[in-house]
Amino acid sequence: MARESHTRLAGTGRLPGGRRVTWTVAGGRRGRRWRSVTTGADGRLVQAVLMEVSPEGRLERLEVASPAGLLTLHPEPDASTLHGNVVRATGVEHVALPWSAAHILLVGGSPLAGAVAAAWVAGRVGVGEGMSVPAVEIGDDLSVRRATWRVARLATARWCLLAADRGAVITIDLDQDGLPAGLEDAESWPLELPAGA
Repeated sequence: MARESHTRLAGTGRLPGGRRVTWTVAGGRRGRRWRSVTTGADGRLVQAVLMEVSPEGRLERLEVASPAGLLTLHPEPDASTLHGNVVRATGVEHVALPWSAAHILLVGGSPLAGAVAAAWVAGRVGVGEGMSVPAVEIGDDLSVRRATWRVARLATARWCLLAADRGAVITIDLDQDGLPAGLEDAESWPLELPAGA
């Protein structure tokens, strides 16, 4: 879904289960750059994410830092392979997985990755409809696995993503700019100073 967005916002909110996500998004001609940090209810780091997408909403780069290590993934130019690596204290794990325009990528319970996935399938799923899609899923421990997810559009801007083989669920509401909405204790702020400030 192409989006000529020059959105520059930051925000925070609490996820189900008590985790807090703090995020930024900067959008322009070259797409969107999403950044987030998720902390547990105890305030400890769960993960920090950098996700870059093209103006059409396709994944261009993913970086995740967590107590488990560092992950980097990106599609090949022909979009047939997703590759990169996971660096842990014990060494490097190389990753190469099949990839296509039909795939989505999910990072734990990240609402930002969920927003990117929902935006990508929005043109193919009407309200009250759903579809199964191939996915690559990143766990909190930086495990990388191929999966099939069911994507359901519950309302115009409300989505439910369900892992077909293990019941993991991400429910996400999006605002008019495609940003996560409806988080508990949510706040947001502009990233840029007003003109003349």
